Amino acid sequence: MSNPLTRYLKKIVNKTFDAVHTRKSPDGVNYIWKRRGSSTLIIVFSGIGMLRYNYKKSLWNSSNDLLFIADCWAGGVSYYWYENKSDHPERFTQALIDSVLAKGNYSSVITVGSSKGGTAALYYGLKINADQILAGACQYLVGDYLSRYQWEEHPEQWRGVVGEEPNQEWTSILDRKLPDMIKARHGSKTQIFLLYSTEEHTYPEHMKPLIEQLDACGIAHEDQVEKFPVHDMVGGYFREAIRKRIH
Repeated sequence: MSNPLTRYLKKIVNKTFDAVHTRKSPDGVNYIWKRRGSSTLIIVFSGIGMLRYNYKKSLWNSSNDLLFIADCWAGGVSYYWYENKSDHPERFTQALIDSVLAKGNYSSVITVGSSKGGTAALYYGLKINADQILAGACQYLVGDYLSRYQWEEHPEQWRGVVGEEPNQEWTSILDRKLPDMIKARHGSKTQIFLLYSTEEHTYPEHMKPLIEQLDACGIAHEDQVEKFPVHDMVGGYFREAIRKRIH
């Protein structure tokens, strides 16, 4: 295991790397768009945390074009959907994606992410009819996750998204976002890859109902089932999976 000094230096290097490569959209969205002249674009969404770009090291040398999008709202917990009840995170994220797709003239799009990023990868991947979606141990019922599971230790996450105490109205709004998108894309031919563990809490609470709805809507998916006991371990498993699948 790396020592504190090594971790600190690595953090400084990553921040410097991000600062050098990050651009801002007209709406203020922080992103990195690495162009390689490819006809395929990989869009990567981040997990919880402000201005993070997940899986850069795993994907940076890919022959495909890359678009890393930071969650710039609600302390990095907007799910690219809401901040203080406003839907500007979704509108600004979609505007950036539309702009990049138009400028790049891509024939193939892949969305990627784990945990919160996996929720976004599924949502936006289905929304734009991406060719492939790679999602790891994501949250399916986001309202329940933020208002119940995260509320005791991280109340700022819910407050950043909704701006007030937990309530049934906004729990339902957030819980319906991904399910409603799946229903709207009934029979979608997008290739979906899911990685998850049956031994950590997101399986019974999120992955199991997600899989049931994908099946009910006739949307095929390939699953990689693991046995890691803690949700935070998904990154290591997902990193290896995307390295094998994206070149």
